[in-house]
Amino acid sequence: MEKEFNPFISAGYREPAYFCDRKEESKQLTQLMLNGANVTLFAIRRLGKTGLIHHVFYPYRKNSKIVCIYIDILATNNLAEFTNQLATAIYNRFPPQKTLGKKIMDLFQRFRPVISFDELTGIPSLSLTIQTTAQNENTIGQIFQFLDEQNIKVVFAIDEFQQILEYPEKNTEAILRTQIQFLKNISFIFCGSNQKMMHEIFNSAKRPFFASCTNISLGFINENEYKTFILKKFNENDRTITDECLDFICKFTQLHTFYTQYFCFILFSKNKKENTIEDARETALNILQLNESSYFQYKNLLTTSQWNILCAIAKEEKVYQPQSKKFVTTYQLGTPGLVKKGMDALLKKEIIFYNSGVETPYYEVYDKYLMRWIQYK
Repeated sequence: MEKEFNPFISAGYREPAYFCDRKEESKQLTQLMLNGANVTLFAIRRLGKTGLIHHVFYPYRKNSKIVCIYIDILATNNLAEFTNQLATAIYNRFPPQKTLGKKIMDLFQRFRPVISFDELTGIPSLSLTIQTTAQNENTIGQIFQFLDEQNIKVVFAIDEFQQILEYPEKNTEAILRTQIQFLKNISFIFCGSNQKMMHEIFNSAKRPFFASCTNISLGFINENEYKTFILKKFNENDRTITDECLDFICKFTQLHTFYTQYFCFILFSKNKKENTIEDARETALNILQLNESSYFQYKNLLTTSQWNILCAIAKEEKVYQPQSKKFVTTYQLGTPGLVKKGMDALLKKEIIFYNSGVETPYYEVYDKYLMRWIQYK
């Protein structure tokens, strides 16, 4: 493990030493993956879905018998772009210099590929010549069929999978389900940041993907596990951190993975040998000040009613009955109908979310730092 390196990763994945806990989820996902099951990974935004996938894939990065391929389709707008993302991910995973890579490139030559290179990273991308939806369907089918016939096991992780609902091709779900269901050596992990749309795809009896996957729900990391991890990383770098400081971090971020990691990243970057609760408070203030201009934009983009509702939710932290007389009158929000309209708008903008994966569902603010900023104003 490198010295002089900030061990708190807030974006991407580095290696197991910098990954906190998720032992049970990792074990479960690995077992399902190795046994060829298709999996849907459910979790609220920024809780570590993508990191978990890369963590599970990490031990197999040099394995010749099982190939793990990660694809993020958030930037795709239609089925053709999805196909290009798929082709690019496969092309980069199987270099043309290798035997299988040459075979794959021969397959892609049927679709007159155009290879371009990212100006910043130098990573190549493929653009296949595809004119119609039928050609797209056929191309995806040929790619999957070819890989399925090779003497390897392939696992695709498709991130931001809910994006397919935005495609103009309204039968995308049916197309993909048709191509996927009979594969023997290829399995899939689907995940996405919009839980409502993901549940709609996989848990609605009317949809093609219904009952086609094993569902895994990702919760919050245990507080003691997180504290142990944070303490260990500070100690490994010859630094101390007090129990009060650890308590403050966990409470301030509510153990929401991204916000906890980022808080520790900023605190660690201060390069102090001893880290106390005063340092934690200073870090919290630094983070809120750093993001303040963005938070003022929220206020400018929302109606007065929507902003007032958001502030009320932030102050409560968890709201179980937003249209109740007590909630409406306490924060002077007008009428229950006005609150419902405002809540719907905030949900659509993904500024708040409805946590239905618990015994007593509730609403809360997505961005924990925005929530704290509102509380302190």
